[in-house]
Amino acid sequence: MSKIQYLIGVDGGGTGTRICIAGLDGIEMVRSDGAASALGQGVDKAWLHITQAIKAGFAKLGIAEPDFAKCALGLGMSGVHNPIWAEEFKQKNPGFARIVVETDGFSTLLGATNGQHGGIIAIGTGSIGEAWLPDGQRLEVGGWGFPTSDEGSGAFLGLKAINHVQRMIDGRRPVTDFGRKLLTITGQTKAEVFSWMGQMKQGECASLSPVVVEFGASDEYARAFLQEAGGEIEQIGRALRQYSPDLPLAICGGGLSEALRPFIPAAFLASTVRPQKDSCAGALILIYQTVV
Repeated sequence: MSKIQYLIGVDGGGTGTRICIAGLDGIEMVRSDGAASALGQGVDKAWLHITQAIKAGFAKLGIAEPDFAKCALGLGMSGVHNPIWAEEFKQKNPGFARIVVETDGFSTLLGATNGQHGGIIAIGTGSIGEAWLPDGQRLEVGGWGFPTSDEGSGAFLGLKAINHVQRMIDGRRPVTDFGRKLLTITGQTKAEVFSWMGQMKQGECASLSPVVVEFGASDEYARAFLQEAGGEIEQIGRALRQYSPDLPLAICGGGLSEALRPFIPAAFLASTVRPQKDSCAGALILIYQTVV
């Protein structure tokens, strides 16, 4: 353990990667961002983008060539639920002294609770509900991945949006300003939409969600999609509380989770708390608790 000099938290998602670097005291010194590192996009690509972000962080500290052998990583990663991806990811460690790999949901939980017991509903590119109970039990709701799960997330809204595009092109729904803006992204003909969908992964799908949010106050379809997302968030929370009725729950995820708050049923929203820290900080807590 004596050779470890730096602790690094990594939040690896379908839209981007965030890292924070600390000393052995666990106090953040610097943060940096990088491209997406969800394991579903490929393990080699994940490690490439993680190491690029870490090198960019060290560059801010004036260290041009960091020694990975002096670094311990806590990683909260999208895609860890797939055991094959997770094992390949661990095996391809590019030389870090220690890595601890968890779901991005659990790193979000550790950040939201500042390392304490509790629960979260994480809403971003994807979604998941997780809880860590005082008896050590771990609970999980959702998190089945794109495209079959991720309820209430950016990808969920994106799927609603692309289906809306299909219905407009077919003449099954009217073309409104909301629809027109979607068509500028996906293309306006069936052939163009098929081509766009051919490149559509989780992140690309979620890229349509800001348009849904933009028109939530003025378009009935966009508003309905947001209300459905809000209802899904409540369902995740209720499922977690089946096991622990008094579970403190934080709704996490930054911009999208904030935009969705008006569409989450009010009584449920009032029973939740605000997160204390984010997933990147939670990943740092994960490795701090392991190494120190």
